[in-house]
Amino acid sequence: MRLLTTVTDQTEAKTLGDALYANGVVTTIKETRDSSFAVWVHDEDQMEQARAFLNGFDPKSSHVSDMARKARAQRRQEAKTDEQLRARTEKIRNQIEAKQNMRIGTVTAGLMVICVVVFLLTGMGDKMDVVRFFTFTPLVPVKGGYVFGDVSAIWQGQPWRLLTPMFLHFGLMHILFNLWWLKDLGTAIERVFSARYLLVFVLVTAAFSHVLEYAISGPTTFGGMSGVVYALFSFVWLRGRLDPSFPYRLPQQLVTFMLIWLGLGFTGWVGPIANWVHTGGLIVGAAWGVVSSGYLQRKLRR
Repeated sequence: MRLLTTVTDQTEAKTLGDALYANGVVTTIKETRDSSFAVWVHDEDQMEQARAFLNGFDPKSSHVSDMARKARAQRRQEAKTDEQLRARTEKIRNQIEAKQNMRIGTVTAGLMVICVVVFLLTGMGDKMDVVRFFTFTPLVPVKGGYVFGDVSAIWQGQPWRLLTPMFLHFGLMHILFNLWWLKDLGTAIERVFSARYLLVFVLVTAAFSHVLEYAISGPTTFGGMSGVVYALFSFVWLRGRLDPSFPYRLPQQLVTFMLIWLGLGFTGWVGPIANWVHTGGLIVGAAWGVVSSGYLQRKLRR
């Protein structure tokens, strides 16, 4: 912008600005320190046109008054048009967001489908002849049932066992609880980052939490998406607290509930639970959330 002129009367400055606007020159009027009013021309290429208009400017002439009225009417119409455009744009954006809110993420949906299929194939976790193909430690059939085999089977041709326990669920409430949280938290991660990001996150979480459960509890028939759910929970929780640009925040009541539920699992009051899978997921998600937030880097630079 370039300064065109300074006048002492605000009404005159507005009239000049309006008349110039009607003449195709856009201006801004700013009050100066000495209470005068400066008229600034936005486009420097229009300075000659503005100066020529200023030379013949008479704020009291009927021609200038007509030009100012037309300019004010034009501005009102443009503001109305802009508001209508803004409203239409906002409506379209809300419609798109509503559709996105209804749409489950690609990887999230895939994980949910696999869980449901495995749940049905295993008879809600009761058909051990099918369950044994998904357990971390192989189940070897013997007369009258099954015994745990050697965990070395994982690196001797059965590497899927690092991951497949997350698809096992034992009971309707077990799978419903996990899939409900997976749907919301998994989709949130996919929206902010990508489907590939979520897939890597889930695979790392599952492998770590399953190994941790086996290392501490020994060979057991554990399963469920709960470890991944706790990882997603702690990631969104801490990333939201430490990264101002992260669009999701978890309410404190939910954080408190999830942590209390984690603690109750160790008491045994809520039945047999793979507590170290939950804890492993919590650890992975928390570490991932803190590191990816940039919080540590910011602290170290201070």
